[in-house]
Amino acid sequence: MAFGSRFRWVYALFLCASVALAGCGGEEAPEPAAVSIDRSAEAATVNGQIIYVADVELEARMKGVIEEGETLEPSSVEFDEILDQLIEVKLLSMEAIARGLDEDPEARHRLETARDNILGNILLDVIASERIDEAEIRKMYETQVELLEQQMENEARLRHILAPSKDAIDKIAAEIKAGADFAVTAARRSADEATRMDGGDLGYMTAEDASPEFARVIREVAQGGVSRPFEDAQGWHIVKVEEVRKRRPPSIEELRDRIERYLKAQQLEQILTELRADASIVKRNSPHGARPAEPAPVRPAPRPSPEPATAPADGAAPEPAPPPAAAAATTPPVTAPASRPAPPPSGGTAAETREAPAPAPTPQ
Repeated sequence: MAFGSRFRWVYALFLCASVALAGCGGEEAPEPAAVSIDRSAEAATVNGQIIYVADVELEARMKGVIEEGETLEPSSVEFDEILDQLIEVKLLSMEAIARGLDEDPEARHRLETARDNILGNILLDVIASERIDEAEIRKMYETQVELLEQQMENEARLRHILAPSKDAIDKIAAEIKAGADFAVTAARRSADEATRMDGGDLGYMTAEDASPEFARVIREVAQGGVSRPFEDAQGWHIVKVEEVRKRRPPSIEELRDRIERYLKAQQLEQILTELRADASIVKRNSPHGARPAEPAPVRPAPRPSPEPATAPADGAAPEPAPPPAAAAATTPPVTAPASRPAPPPSGGTAAETREAPAPAPTPQ
């Protein structure tokens, strides 16, 4: 086997907490047969050490290949792929032990830290499942949408006609003023080949999304109105504001992951406060001695942040999630009106380095 590529894959498996398997082999797996699967059966042995069917299913569940309660057919491509991964991880682990690497002080520290991190995350998952329900998620969503709507601009559907010179655009503007249909005229006269056959339709955009010249039109021209001719880097334009509407906020499903991360970060802060209050902690070298336990802070409703949540580095503790509406509040600027802008977004196994519990977020 090509050891270089295999090693890179297995090394990534050790570093990542959960890696979703994308379509194995490029083929769609057949529907699992309705048969009884013996999860205590051996799936493979590696130098005498057994990997059970249950081990493969557990790994598949952790990676999101199957959901809770589902099974993975041992004859499937996905089962064989995950089994190969576990075999390779087992081989590397055995070789490390054979070389005595597990006795190295740094290795011992990393193994112990990984165990603590995994247990801490399992505890956090359990607490989150106990304390975070659909009603709390929906309440947070409604709060975020309310805050987001206060800062979201209206969006306008625009049509434009592009001409190479001021004389040309003035003649077209005179035709429009005389009653010519804007979309029909755009199809006949516009120099913008990307939008001409669609009647110059640029779709919906906000002033924040658009170039300065088009932003001025959105802010100053009423629905149904036509702008005066203006020039930008592409040439001379006239623009019709076809429709103005309130921009729609992201759906609850689009924000669900961010909301759950944010609520979990709040639960982490609370459980750490509770645990510190019950624990005896003495910092031997701290100038202040033991850190006193503090009551859980009362947090106001979060406001959307301009920064979206970022994934933690491999093996590092994740940062507390920002308020969940953050990433949905911004859209890329539209700088080239001659081409149709994209619509604004609405918005281990043995891999012992599963995400570590995050430090308690700083109260806002």
